[in-house]
Amino acid sequence: MRSRLPTSSPLRAFAEDPPAFGEDFPRESDWRRILTDRYCLLFGPVPSSTQVCRLRLEPDEIAETVAEIRAEIAARGHRAAIWSVGFSATPSDAVNRLVAFGLRPEDHVTVLVLTAEPPAPEGVEALRVRDLDEFRLAVSIAHDVFETPADRRSEWEAGAAERFAAERSGAGLRRYIAYLDGRPVGAASAVVEEGLPAALLVGGAVQSHARGRGVYRALTRARWDDAVAAGTPALAVHARATSRPILERLGFTHVGEIEVLLDPATC
Repeated sequence: MRSRLPTSSPLRAFAEDPPAFGEDFPRESDWRRILTDRYCLLFGPVPSSTQVCRLRLEPDEIAETVAEIRAEIAARGHRAAIWSVGFSATPSDAVNRLVAFGLRPEDHVTVLVLTAEPPAPEGVEALRVRDLDEFRLAVSIAHDVFETPADRRSEWEAGAAERFAAERSGAGLRRYIAYLDGRPVGAASAVVEEGLPAALLVGGAVQSHARGRGVYRALTRARWDDAVAAGTPALAVHARATSRPILERLGFTHVGEIEVLLDPATC
């Protein structure tokens, strides 16, 4: 279903480029951001977590901007930069121009939003992680389902205690875990922050034997409830082809498309 959000809607803009919204990250957070009138560059907790988005460039600025961003990434000791080229990015042929500078098409995602209460399935318990052990378990489930490469998995697991502390203080991603018949079978994350137009859904992993039993829906509802409690009764997500159908069945509507590019020069 197509969204009727106006072009100028803050929710639409947030859904397209979430890292460009909100206050700068707290000192205790392990996320850092460079936000200019030309781009947003986000550094995550591990070196391989590097994202570029909200491109507002003139055609003759592409070369200079690519070089500038690559230099910033190298200076921070980061790598594996992912560029998200949204439907509002300029120039309109930004993808082709970036490919000409060596970037490689990596993925395609659909921007979806939800502004109505989703269903709460019975028989599944989905909740925000309560302690470090549950946090580690949720992270492990997500890595298993998404088949995270061993080197990146080790990166994320090494700093679990610090990231859980940041999560508790409100300075990091919120982690959620789902139980079916008393057994942990799913995990998800979200950015939930007062003042944002919506909560941002990140991931949503369900073990194969538990699919089709409401686990994904329960994880979505848990994050909706947190968004409502934070005063932002809306959800936004960048959905891959595998998750888009279930999200649309939950009432999410289409906002636009994003092309995802990898910069091999940063790998």
